[in-house]
Amino acid sequence: MLVCAFGAFFVMGVAGAMATTLVPLVPSLFDVGLTAAMTVQWIALVVSGGASLLLARQLQWSGPRSMMLGGLCVVAGGCALVGMAISPPLPFALLVAALAVVALGITALQVVANLCAVSAGPAATSAARLAAAQAFNSLGVLAGVCLGATLALGSGRLGAGIAYAITGIVTAAVIAVALFVPRASWQYSAQDDPGTPLGEALRSPGAWIGAVTIALYVGAEGTIGSLLIPYLHQPSIMNLDLASAGQYVAWGYWGSALIGRAAGYVVLKRLPPTAVLATVATLAFAGSLGAIVGSGPLPGWALISIGFCNALMFPVIFALTLDHADAPPAAISGLLSTAVAGGAVMSMTAGYFADRVGIAFAFAVPACAYVAIIGFALWIAGRSRWLPHDSRITSSVGSRSDLTS
Repeated sequence: MLVCAFGAFFVMGVAGAMATTLVPLVPSLFDVGLTAAMTVQWIALVVSGGASLLLARQLQWSGPRSMMLGGLCVVAGGCALVGMAISPPLPFALLVAALAVVALGITALQVVANLCAVSAGPAATSAARLAAAQAFNSLGVLAGVCLGATLALGSGRLGAGIAYAITGIVTAAVIAVALFVPRASWQYSAQDDPGTPLGEALRSPGAWIGAVTIALYVGAEGTIGSLLIPYLHQPSIMNLDLASAGQYVAWGYWGSALIGRAAGYVVLKRLPPTAVLATVATLAFAGSLGAIVGSGPLPGWALISIGFCNALMFPVIFALTLDHADAPPAAISGLLSTAVAGGAVMSMTAGYFADRVGIAFAFAVPACAYVAIIGFALWIAGRSRWLPHDSRITSSVGSRSDLTS
């Protein structure tokens, strides 16, 4: 099961990152502005928000194996649709619709893969284990951005179509691996409350606070990743051509996230997750602020370095929310995946500022998000002082032993 979760994270990374590389290409291909071009990034967040809770319920009905296979199949089919929509001169709305199909498959994988990684061992090391699993997501993002920067930004419409065809083939390979994993290996069993698990998550203040924090993180990471290529392209920053800027973003921004998540597996076993989260969020805030007020290569490198800071935010926020929210894990996972849609508001806001005030000022949006994430870390740290250690570990899941082998 854990091997399939790793493969799912890789597919999510590749398919999700491909949309980010389309942002600087879309205006020239479809004659739209940057605000409209940001749609290809935030449409995935909207789909995730609309479908996650329903998919969490489906996970209880169908089980993790069916959910993962179904999600992979939808991603593969969506990639084929994107390739057809972008290769000929079709309306921009059809491209967005095809990207929404890809996003639906990614959302299904998000709901099931996070729980599979968390449930594969003790709750006390769930953040470290999820960080290791998400290293495969970062590896996929790195591969996707490199693929998009090389083909889409390098060869235009035809290159983008080929890149999505390759992504579909990679997804099909993961499907083949999942089909050969024995059914007995799928150990997760969502039986905490088959009647109303989603209602429990919606009634849990801890789950809601974690959901808002996830939305802020996703919005900040996606906004920076989408605007970084045109930002580095500016003569006043690095004056890079789009293809070269894409490589900087791939190897610098997303590549450092891969390093951060691999290192996080070790760090989170030795340091309190709240301290780690507060530290990286503070560094990310400083980098965003530097991009707003600075010029030359230094603010560009500051933004690129935020990829390393972002690396541990999702696994830590996810694990801390599970440990401090009173609801079944499948319900919390569905709510947190739904919260991803909140990041779309940040992306749209940042795109609006980028069009009307300038790209640099748009980074005030993620800067504010990182301040709120610091607040979440401090809130959890303060709350933990008043809770017995055992209750923190089991409060979110009821009987966590049902989730482990």
